[in-house]
Amino acid sequence: MDIVRLRIPYAFIRGRVRMDWRDIAFGLKEELLDPAAPTQLAAELVNEDSSDSTLIELAGLSGSEDARAYVDELATREGEPALAEVRAKWLCVVLTWIFEHRDEYADPLGAVQEVYADFDYPERIASFVRYMPSDAPDLGTRELNEKRLYANWERYLQECCKGR
Repeated sequence: MDIVRLRIPYAFIRGRVRMDWRDIAFGLKEELLDPAAPTQLAAELVNEDSSDSTLIELAGLSGSEDARAYVDELATREGEPALAEVRAKWLCVVLTWIFEHRDEYADPLGAVQEVYADFDYPERIASFVRYMPSDAPDLGTRELNEKRLYANWERYLQECCKGR
């Protein structure tokens, strides 16, 4: 699976983190988000009694129609994004997706290494990047050391999406 082109479905993201239109725009641009997600989010918002014509038009698109112009317009209204916060949110979502689907990866920790590089080597995930040096002692076997990496990954996920 190519990390850059995950295309995570909206149903997975919903309830885990709150996405604004700037987050949606980033996810589309980086091909992290399923292209049907903006239409699904817009439909939910319209059902909450929105009278925004752009939102209504977006909600009316089929899942195969390009929603980027609508998303860009809605994102622009939210102001200039704090790119670091958008990237941190997506880092959490991507790592959660991979962790929860790790059985589908031949090498889940290898996927973490790719994410680490794709997101410009964020220090906050270095503790579960296999090739990074560790302050912790060697546990004697590769299996035990990797088990610790998975535990570090899981701890990160428990913290990363709080309040998002």
